[in-house]
Amino acid sequence: MSGVDAMLSAAAADVGYKEGPSNKTKHGAWYGLDYNPWCDMAVSYWAHKSGNAAVVGRFAYCPSHVNWFRARGQWVSKNAPAKRGDIVFYSWDGGPVADHVGIVTEDAPAGGTLRTIEGNTSAGNAGSQGNGDGCYRRTRSRASVLGFGRPAYPGSWNGGSSSPSRARVTIGGLSYGYGAKGAHVTRVGQALVKRGFGKHYAEGPGPLWSDADTLNYRDFQRSLGYRGADADGVPGPTSLTRLLGSTGKPAALAPFPGAAWFKKNPRSPLVTAMGRRLVAEGCGRYVSGPGPQWTDADRKSYAAWQRKRGFSGADADGWPGKTTWDALKVPAV
Repeated sequence: MSGVDAMLSAAAADVGYKEGPSNKTKHGAWYGLDYNPWCDMAVSYWAHKSGNAAVVGRFAYCPSHVNWFRARGQWVSKNAPAKRGDIVFYSWDGGPVADHVGIVTEDAPAGGTLRTIEGNTSAGNAGSQGNGDGCYRRTRSRASVLGFGRPAYPGSWNGGSSSPSRARVTIGGLSYGYGAKGAHVTRVGQALVKRGFGKHYAEGPGPLWSDADTLNYRDFQRSLGYRGADADGVPGPTSLTRLLGSTGKPAALAPFPGAAWFKKNPRSPLVTAMGRRLVAEGCGRYVSGPGPQWTDADRKSYAAWQRKRGFSGADADGWPGKTTWDALKVPAV
């Protein structure tokens, strides 16, 4: 069971619990402050019972708990997307001081309704919301939310899976994320190291995007104030621009000149550009070159490219067709 699941299980076990006279509770007795408001002591108790005390904290006073999350860089604004396991703080008068606290039980979109478990509240809206008689599941709007603490629960990745993200995105015509290849990947890694975010590299940045790149990029995102799923280590246009100054633009590609064009034995810079792409794809069959004059070596090289793309027989005769040409991504000249 992950840390967040254990935390929510401990909270769920208390649903329906009722306090005794004058705020007498097991949570207050455990904490050493019995007969006092106990919403934050309940959260601390659940953290203790589930083995999450180190990441959730031990508090009886909500404002101190808020400051603890802020100091750890784990504070999330009131209308941000909420994650299961977030510690949600309320301010009933809309001021800057927290009055009450609970735990979020389901993910919620930005500004969306929250499902929570809270101690020291009432079963519905009729009773006291911050000094009620028990522990209940609640549904809350964002109106009185001050913000969220987002614990780094063990066994989770930003509250999600147990591994760094393997997602890949395309920005400005270039691929970023796990498995992406190219000089642009090296450039990102070098920029991260220059900014002080290279601690996860064993040997330094290179052209193949690895988990180390994801972890270093996550640290960079956090330095920009991203949290939770927004700090997953996968670039977005905004953070990439902050890192590099630009996201790059897709290179202009040469349109297919038509099958008949190649059978005229053309001499053109386009033939050179095509040959260089064939070499880059491991399909070059040149003794020298490639050069601007279409030759039998170009045709043999292109046939190798067609076979690499899964064609055979008459479909891999070395004469370019539009499908394989578009896949080759020959730059415009």
